Amino acid sequence: MARVLVTMYGRSTWGLFNSVWAAIKDHDYLPDKVTILTSGCDLTQAQVAGKMVEILLHEYGNHAEVKQLVVDDEEVRTISDTVLKLATQEKGAGNQVALDVTPARKMFVLGAVLAGWNKPIFDHVFYLHIGSLKNANRSYVEIPSSIQHAHDIMADLKKGGKEGGA
Repeated sequence: MARVLVTMYGRSTWGLFNSVWAAIKDHDYLPDKVTILTSGCDLTQAQVAGKMVEILLHEYGNHAEVKQLVVDDEEVRTISDTVLKLATQEKGAGNQVALDVTPARKMFVLGAVLAGWNKPIFDHVFYLHIGSLKNANRSYVEIPSSIQHAHDIMADLKKGGKEGGA
């Protein structure tokens, strides 16, 4: 069983990179495959973020496949259909699927969440909350832990509240 992470490029390369790092450090989720959904105009930045994620994963001894997938970010339905297809294929192959909504723009988050609305396609939904943007353009370990909280929304819901340490 492979661990698959679906994430989305938003406004910050660091936001994407740090949220993957938080999934690894705080939730012990080291992905074997990473798909970064992005709009066409953000593809270059998404590729940079992808290279950063590859380096991070290599530091953990993992040579995961990291790819970018361009999606029309104007249509929630297109985003939802893309995420549903991707996650359903991976679940059908017996893989664990996580969604990280941290770095995404709202249309991407809405589309991705709607993809799993009536179908249990996500094993984890990660969100890294940072209470202040003062240090947001730094690496995960350089941001004070007192202002950042890594959540696994699915685990929080199953437990009926906030996850410990958040």
